Amino acid sequence: MKICYIISTCDKYLDTRVKYQMNSYLKNVDKEDIYYLTSKPNHENRQFGWYSMDDPQNITWKYIHFIYNMNIPDYDWYMFIDDDTFVFMNRLETFLKDYNHSGLFYIGNELDHIKDNFCLYMSGGAGYAISNGLYKLLDNFVKTTGINNSYKHWCDDLCIGLWINELKQTNDIKQIDNKRFFICNHKNDQELNEGITFHGTMTEEANNFYNDILNVELDNNKNNGRATIDMTNTNETVFVLVTDANYFNKAKRTVIDLRTKGKWTGPIVLITIDFHLNENFKQFYNVSEVQFDKIDKTNLLSKIGENGFSNSDMRELTKLNQWEKLHVFDNYFTKWQRVVFLDAGLRVLDDVKYLLELDYKCKLLAPIDGKHDKHNDFNCQLSYDNLELIEKVKTDFGEDILNKTYFLNCIWIYDTEILKLCNKNQLIEAMNEYTLCRTNEMGIMNLLFTFKYHLWEPFPFKTVKGKFLFDWCELNNPNTTWFNYCYIKYPVTITFDDC
Repeated sequence: MKICYIISTCDKYLDTRVKYQMNSYLKNVDKEDIYYLTSKPNHENRQFGWYSMDDPQNITWKYIHFIYNMNIPDYDWYMFIDDDTFVFMNRLETFLKDYNHSGLFYIGNELDHIKDNFCLYMSGGAGYAISNGLYKLLDNFVKTTGINNSYKHWCDDLCIGLWINELKQTNDIKQIDNKRFFICNHKNDQELNEGITFHGTMTEEANNFYNDILNVELDNNKNNGRATIDMTNTNETVFVLVTDANYFNKAKRTVIDLRTKGKWTGPIVLITIDFHLNENFKQFYNVSEVQFDKIDKTNLLSKIGENGFSNSDMRELTKLNQWEKLHVFDNYFTKWQRVVFLDAGLRVLDDVKYLLELDYKCKLLAPIDGKHDKHNDFNCQLSYDNLELIEKVKTDFGEDILNKTYFLNCIWIYDTEILKLCNKNQLIEAMNEYTLCRTNEMGIMNLLFTFKYHLWEPFPFKTVKGKFLFDWCELNNPNTTWFNYCYIKYPVTITFDDC
């Protein structure tokens, strides 16, 4: 199937929206099949213009001059879109196979808000497809009518709709309304998996988001025919992050990774502290927001004292929101079987299937703290300012606890069945009893999940395919880069510089 892409733009967006499209889905399209309608010509960059005014009120002239001056009759279909429209070309081709391109078809998202004064016509932002047969009629219409007389309205979508409405008087044109051509971005997983086009992708981030999904589908097509993103385990599993306003940009980066590199289309919950998520962000990335009452730390702070621990970085006083991670063990999450927690800012660099294939039943899974060949001992997690508390820890959890390995809690997985044994309330009680944890909630989580209930099981070092499953940083393993890892807390080799 041969499809021509005719795209409305202007000089203002040549270095942004046009670039974003060309670097995403249009990379899969033959460059000679792309026609950007601009004010000035630059055919090498597929920009076609006849020096018309470059503003919204003059877009129609670009279309008129293009059709009048160009001779491109050999395409099966002509796709008219804007420079902020993303097209899933694989879905488009599958959809158009049901229609004979030699016929007279006008297909898109039909607008009816001015039908009484003008006509029903297709949204140019959502994009519309015109068959070869109909395009030949339009081509003849403009060239016969002439440039000036072809101008029917300043709105290019409506103008072309008016042409087609006039041609309907003597031709059997099939005008087909289909809502898979979306006038805006997706609002849920169903729209994401079914949409042919999405309008309003003005940023590089939005184009990359959809493009990563497109690439997954193209890979699936090579092996299994057309398929949407694998939804395995999405009903039983939730990914959870905790963020305050200061860390939101980090959390946003992780969410984007999850939806793109991680290929996760299931539920994501953000626990927010002292602020609310932007509605557009929640809708675009299909994220649920949950807020809990802040954990009372009055008793904790009174026991620690105003000077903090003598052997710490003072996070016990300055990073109190870390304790809010205990909300991840609230009974709210029992609606799912499996919870996967990720720190705000942690980078998801490969498919989340490597996490979901781990046996999590009746366990809490998390990586060992320290290098894989040299683990840290739990004694480094504690303050020794109060020796009575040290002795209490040894009495309550075993004399050898200080020399035992423990888990890092920037990423973990747990079976919600364990909440019947230990949940948020017990963790908060322990927070107020064992007030000697230098790394805040991580120490308390280890005291209960590792040393009291023996629920922790370490992450495997590598996946079955040989990639490192997780590490704090690539520097822990010389001569590696981010490409060798599935998930990293603080990558140092991710760069997009040419040098």
